[in-house]
Amino acid sequence: MPSTTATERWRTDFRYIWSGETASLFGTQILQLALPLTAITYLHATPGQLGILGAVTYLPFLVLGLPAGIFVDRWRRRPILITSNLGQMAGISAVPILAALGLLTFPLLLAAALVAGFFRVFFTIAYRSYLPVVVPTEQLTYANSRLTASESAAQIAGPGLGGLLIQAIGAQYALIADGVSYLASALSNAAVRQREPIRPRDQTPARRLVAEGFRSTLKNPYLRAFAGEAASYNLFWQAVLTLLALFAIRDLGMTPGTLGIAISVGAVGALLGAVATERIAKSVGLGRTLVAAAIIGDIAPIAVPFTPGGFWAPIVLATAFFVQGIGVTGCNVHTMVIRQTVTPDHLRGRTNATYLFLAYGIIPVGAVLGGWLGDTIGLRAALAVSTIGLFCTCLFIIFSPARRLRSLEQLVESTVPAERKQAPATPG
Repeated sequence: MPSTTATERWRTDFRYIWSGETASLFGTQILQLALPLTAITYLHATPGQLGILGAVTYLPFLVLGLPAGIFVDRWRRRPILITSNLGQMAGISAVPILAALGLLTFPLLLAAALVAGFFRVFFTIAYRSYLPVVVPTEQLTYANSRLTASESAAQIAGPGLGGLLIQAIGAQYALIADGVSYLASALSNAAVRQREPIRPRDQTPARRLVAEGFRSTLKNPYLRAFAGEAASYNLFWQAVLTLLALFAIRDLGMTPGTLGIAISVGAVGALLGAVATERIAKSVGLGRTLVAAAIIGDIAPIAVPFTPGGFWAPIVLATAFFVQGIGVTGCNVHTMVIRQTVTPDHLRGRTNATYLFLAYGIIPVGAVLGGWLGDTIGLRAALAVSTIGLFCTCLFIIFSPARRLRSLEQLVESTVPAERKQAPATPG
């Protein structure tokens, strides 16, 4: 049983991580609205250009995801998190500076998004690998639920705040708030007292290390199913996101502020899903909760392409996002915990990198697909194709072994001991 001092230490460190990530999540919500609106309102971008912007934003996950996983496994993760936050701050802060100087162009906007995306790859992989170092395994559901609740709170308040900022000072200057959030996250991670053990220098060739990450992901039935679901979901959801702001403003007649508020109201569902999903899983079973959440989250966006203009537009969008948030958040909490539980610590960086390579590497394709469909068949038809494809992605969860899980404890008893035998001993 952990001592009182040890318990207080991990809880204090987790609060630092939690507060820093919460600040960053709020900034990210503003970024997701302000970056495409900078292209739309300041640079008058077309659907095709928005697709290119979305592709460039996530291209680093496709190009750097696998090498970054090796780097994260070989080095301590906390310094990576701090450096990555500062790098993202520099990339995003360049946009309002260039706009103030009258120098911002679409190619420079792409360059800023690319720089921020480069550092985001390292942060995302290191962050997901670092949390299990600070938080005990039996407390990971607690930690992930609270982080997801913060994500939901950011989704509630962030878009509304972003929309109001955009209307008040312009989309390009609203990005200042995102840059400040990265600085806050860097300072919070710097305050964490838990130190990782020094990792022995691994001389294994990089190609072999990458292959181990792929084998660990693709051989494990849980990781394989979750990676397939995440990749297919992100493909179609990014196609939706690429066109959403343009559709809402040009076709539905919504203002940036109204769009932000609609997304914020809809995100209350995500908070509800984060708060309730652990209790529901204990009541009806982990697997049943996971499957139901996946179905609910995937079917709700089908309402988006059928949204009428005028008075009903924000109501329909908010309702669709509300229901989607309940499902997606409920699903994400449990898939994250299962992934963290079945993966040995010495492979977390590479398996996370493989997962992100598959899940995030497809996002540029989704962005280009959305832009191409929007230019070719129109915004409504493109959104209809994308949301129908999105609904089909829940099949990965439905046909995975996760649907048979009664509880996390069952998974720990059947999986973790066998995995841990393969893990090298760590000092301390």
